[in-house]
Amino acid sequence: MDIAQNAKKVVFCGTFDTKGSKLEVGGGKLTIAQHGHVRKLGGKVEQITYSGRQALKRGHKAAFVTERAVFHLAEEGLVLSEIAPGVDIRRDILERMDFAPLIPRDPKLMDSAIFTD
Repeated sequence: MDIAQNAKKVVFCGTFDTKGSKLEVGGGKLTIAQHGHVRKLGGKVEQITYSGRQALKRGHKAAFVTERAVFHLAEEGLVLSEIAPGVDIRRDILERMDFAPLIPRDPKLMDSAIFTD
């Protein structure tokens, strides 16, 4: 039995990309000096270990937290709900994804205290 499938809420945490990313934190913001060479938010996966569709059918919630963005699962798709201060939404998030998330008019900024020295 997969524990994540039965949980009422699951929070996945990890980096937005990998292999070579260089990040700078300070002054209450995140600066992406270099993007990683491997995207994690891609269109195709090798194996499904967590089904968002099944979770939504059961009324469960899921969030995906990275250093630059927070997403949550909704009936309509993946919603970009928060971004890190200092991050350019187009350059640092949207252009680094293989699909377009849903974006509210004004995504919430993550707490700048997270990005202080």
